[in-house]
Amino acid sequence: MSSVLSPLPKPQPPLEPEAPPSPGRSWSWLLLLILTIGGVSGYNYFTARQADARRADASRFQHFARIRRGDLLMRVRVSGATSAREFSNIVVPKLTMPESDQPLTLMTLMPSGSLVHKGQIVAAFDPQGARDHLDDTVDGLHARENSLKRFRSLLEVESEAWVQDLRKAKAKLDRARLDLKTLEVRSAIQQQLFQIAVEEAQAGYEAAENDFAIKLQSQAAALRINEITRDIEVLHVSRHRRDIERMTIEAPAEGMVVIQDIVRPGGDRVALAVGDRVTPGTLMMRVIDRNSMQVEGYINQSQNAQFRIGQEATVRLEAYPEAVYKAKVYAIGALATTPGRAQYYLRNIPIRLEILDADEKVLPDLSASADVVIDREKDVLLAPAEAIQRENGETFVYVRKGDSLEKRSVTRGRVYGPDAVLTGGVQEGEEIVVQ
Repeated sequence: MSSVLSPLPKPQPPLEPEAPPSPGRSWSWLLLLILTIGGVSGYNYFTARQADARRADASRFQHFARIRRGDLLMRVRVSGATSAREFSNIVVPKLTMPESDQPLTLMTLMPSGSLVHKGQIVAAFDPQGARDHLDDTVDGLHARENSLKRFRSLLEVESEAWVQDLRKAKAKLDRARLDLKTLEVRSAIQQQLFQIAVEEAQAGYEAAENDFAIKLQSQAAALRINEITRDIEVLHVSRHRRDIERMTIEAPAEGMVVIQDIVRPGGDRVALAVGDRVTPGTLMMRVIDRNSMQVEGYINQSQNAQFRIGQEATVRLEAYPEAVYKAKVYAIGALATTPGRAQYYLRNIPIRLEILDADEKVLPDLSASADVVIDREKDVLLAPAEAIQRENGETFVYVRKGDSLEKRSVTRGRVYGPDAVLTGGVQEGEEIVVQ
């Protein structure tokens, strides 16, 4: 019987013993495991601590505001510049001397911003030209007065001659009447001659009387003409004396001097100064009443219905940001004006606000802004509008309760600017979170 033998397996090389793990590698795995476990535990620990800290001390991570009771003020800002409501304009005097339209040279000038009293000298012009013309008019007046005296002397001599002629006519009439009384011893022809002589003397005397009266009237008229001419010269002299007085300008009232600008040759606009030549009639300065300061500005025509005379306002100056002044609407323009030539569809209305507590900082022509109170809600609970949240149709705030926050539904009223009215859900004095 044959048998089949299976092949014998090939001998395998002996296995090498495993190398023992190195001490460094074992420690690395152990350290990694420890760090992983520690990191997870630390994360959970600090997360829990942060949650606890937020719950325990919410003020460290939130900004709070206190509910207050007051008035909700609705304001509209008006920009403009300061000015004086009461002031006196001082212009360069227009003299009555020849070439009165010629410029005058400024000799003295009170500095702008100076405080002056009524009657104090604020400016003076060179009076030499006016004085020279005054000397000429005074000489002319003296000549006219001498001419009048001479004319009166001539009239006296002439009137005395007229009186003598009248006396001669009267004497002739008296003599003719005496001759007429001798008619009884005279012939008929002589009687007729005496009668005719009396009639002629009577007519001559009456004519002399009438002529004398007419001559006296003529003398009086001629004398009056010369007196009027003399009076004209007196007025002429007085007018030029007033011209010299007007060249020294006094303050018409107590206040502050504000020097006006002039345009020099070349187009430069500068403040008036000593030595400048200015044309008569030019506005040179104003004396303002510092107790009547105001802000002049414009409002859009669409805002006109919101403004009323007497509304309260708060004024701030750009030059002094820390200064705040009380004011009220003093006047509102009746007609709208255009801000520019091309924008005909826009209209602005002028408005003036009286500053009630102005001090020495409030000067004319300062840039200013006024917040005008156009409406208000009195005695309401106010909160920052940023603190009110709305989600899923619910309006709520977070109220601080000790070390935690309480979500509370509220009823919101009108909102204007940073403030909002709360009509329910909170009380005065409670603190809420501001987002």
